[in-house]
Amino acid sequence: MVTKTSSVSRKTFVAREDLLNRMAEVAKTQGCSLFELVNDLFQLAIASDELNSSLKRIVEERKVLEMAKNSGFILGLECLWYELADSSYKNDPEAALKSWSDSGTWFAAQYLTGEGSFSFEQFKNDLTALTWNAPEFTIDQEKNKIIVKVTSPRFTEAYTHLFASFLAGAIENFGYQPTRKDVSRGIIRLNATRTVKSK
Repeated sequence: MVTKTSSVSRKTFVAREDLLNRMAEVAKTQGCSLFELVNDLFQLAIASDELNSSLKRIVEERKVLEMAKNSGFILGLECLWYELADSSYKNDPEAALKSWSDSGTWFAAQYLTGEGSFSFEQFKNDLTALTWNAPEFTIDQEKNKIIVKVTSPRFTEAYTHLFASFLAGAIENFGYQPTRKDVSRGIIRLNATRTVKSK
């Protein structure tokens, strides 16, 4: 049904009652009408489509940014980050690699639960979203094996080795032991096999 109000046409549509009731609560909290809130959502859905994205993806990425902020991550210039990585690696490669490996272990520990289970899928999704400086970043899980592939022409030699160490530390915390690690500037290929239960 379409009705005319001034120059604005309105059309009714079907929605789940529980969602509509929740939306009415959200509208009240935000100090607007349900009509205004629903139309704002339509406009955002159109805008996200024009960005070749979706509202769902945008919300998920926002959650990742919130997770990163709450976990101690900060934003920084990519070139400066590489420069600092190169400096630390040149000064003491062994200490730098251990530091990055320990950081990977710490990062992955956030996805382990007290019951011994873990959310590897969420870990993979979050890390993929955070590693936006790599055109190729994939973590494939096949039964008891993991294959990590990273490619970025902007990575320096030192940063590539340090990031590979971070990844190895992270997947080891899920009970996987690296069995093959090929690392060269801008390219990481890491294979790992599950050997023990997650911590």
